[in-house]
Amino acid sequence: MKVRLTRIFAAAAIVAIITAVIIILFNLPKKEKNPPPPPEIITETTLKEIIDVSELSTFEAVYNGVARIPDSADANIIDYYVAYEATVKAGIDFNKIGIKLDKVTKVITVTLPEVKINDINVNIGSLDYIFNDKNANTSTISGEAYKLCIADAEEKSKAEAEIYSIAEENAHNIIEALVLPFVSQLDEEYELIIK
Repeated sequence: MKVRLTRIFAAAAIVAIITAVIIILFNLPKKEKNPPPPPEIITETTLKEIIDVSELSTFEAVYNGVARIPDSADANIIDYYVAYEATVKAGIDFNKIGIKLDKVTKVITVTLPEVKINDINVNIGSLDYIFNDKNANTSTISGEAYKLCIADAEEKSKAEAEIYSIAEENAHNIIEALVLPFVSQLDEEYELIIK
């Protein structure tokens, strides 16, 4: 009889445990399923956010130049020459990039702004002077020569068409690298044209 009662108690305990587990499981707060994210759509705003970089140098060149410093009284007379080393950076303003999206023809047209010289950095330690007028060698010569070397590097680099063409080509490649993977992932039918 004792064995039978033990079995009954054991069966009752198992039923009680199962009932408790079922009650607990049904009373647990239900986890809400996250709604699926809305499908991403290609828009001009999204494309602009991808290329939101502001000003970017797309080409950098080391330039070795010689500036001619004229006499303050007579511009035809050169007081001294100064050799210098400068780093010239050219690029585009990414805020001025034009983006046009044609959903009918599935064409994205990106218009790049004009390439400009962004920065000129003359290495002041590289300045080397050749004087025609020994009186021009004063204590303020470094500051004056430094400013004139920057102006000289800017003038000469603006005349270098290759700087602009390489910077433009690099800007084209950067835009393509930023936009094309995104567009290809969302809709492979879109064509990207960069002007």
